[in-house]
Amino acid sequence: MQKKHIILVVVFNVFLILLGSIIIGGIMNTKITTLKNIIESRRGDYEDNKQTNLLDAVQSSLIHTLNLAQQSVVSINISKDVKFYVEDPSQLIGPGNIQQQTAKIWWWSGIIVAKQWYILTNKHVVQDTNAKYSVTLYDGTSYNVDKIWFDDLLDLAILKVIDSEGRSPTDLLPASFLSLDTQVDIGQLTFAIGNSLSRYSNNVTMGIIWGRNKQLTINKNNLYIWLYQTDALVNPWNSGGPLIDIYGNVLGITTAITEGEGIAFALPISKEFIASTLKSIENFWKISRPLIGIQYIDGNPTVTQEDTKSVLITGISIKDVLTDLPWSQAGLKIGDIILSINDKPINNQLPFLYQLYTYIPGDEIRLDVLREGKQISLNVLLGWTAQ
Repeated sequence: MQKKHIILVVVFNVFLILLGSIIIGGIMNTKITTLKNIIESRRGDYEDNKQTNLLDAVQSSLIHTLNLAQQSVVSINISKDVKFYVEDPSQLIGPGNIQQQTAKIWWWSGIIVAKQWYILTNKHVVQDTNAKYSVTLYDGTSYNVDKIWFDDLLDLAILKVIDSEGRSPTDLLPASFLSLDTQVDIGQLTFAIGNSLSRYSNNVTMGIIWGRNKQLTINKNNLYIWLYQTDALVNPWNSGGPLIDIYGNVLGITTAITEGEGIAFALPISKEFIASTLKSIENFWKISRPLIGIQYIDGNPTVTQEDTKSVLITGISIKDVLTDLPWSQAGLKIGDIILSINDKPINNQLPFLYQLYTYIPGDEIRLDVLREGKQISLNVLLGWTAQ
């Protein structure tokens, strides 16, 4: 009996231990499952919050960028003296008389390019010599246009502004411009800012770059070359306003749209181009683009190497040299291929004239030239497009 009693006690204890293990295991499994669910739930919340925070950060950054970029965009107000006939019902002083008043016609767009004085816009915006022009800043401050310099080759103009007492502002907020060799890619996000329909100032539309180095024929008086093509929605009153990237940097100046198709084009503007334009005004009191004294074929020429293999290279091929010009004595010859200007290669991203116009007459540049299969360097003194 005593042995059976001991066995029963042992069996009962083992049973209790097993039962306790099952109960404790169940409790632990429940707790582990619950903890796992809590962790997964919190991980999901974290991922959702992370995504939400990222979107919030992108949106906040974009709002800040566009707000800052808008402050460098101006409205260019155009007004003219309009004559109109007023009838005299009493006929005491005749059938009537002609009176004159100033009427506002429309607003166009422009970009601040220096802390003092200077506004960039399209030539076609301010080419009416009978009109009066003024500029309104983002904060509503207005200035009169005191002087206009026209670019003889490009559809561009620089305005000098003064206040009502003839003083020049010194605290304008210039736009941010990229360097000449900054890569701009197809598919890059862009924003156009301007006076939409001449009614909505600093209107912003979004699109992408979907073409580079495009040419457009509008009239013979302006070169419409190197153009960016964008699907950002613009209209004629956007002319003179900026096309910017997602960081607020100006890629170009909105210049033209195709009639009926609404395809927009912007002329690329770099900080070097702005610097040379303002330097030309300050040095010569006009916008003068430099001249080398050559005629050339644009595109990528094909050359044949000594092993008779044809190789496609980037550059321009000289087809004529104007030898009667003093600055053409640098040694350039017909058939030479200009590869680069001051170590910057000539290609679809950096076309020849686009680079050349970042200098002014009187500057000296170095050209890398391919001549009869050998590369040489030549120093060239830049001349004048017009005297």
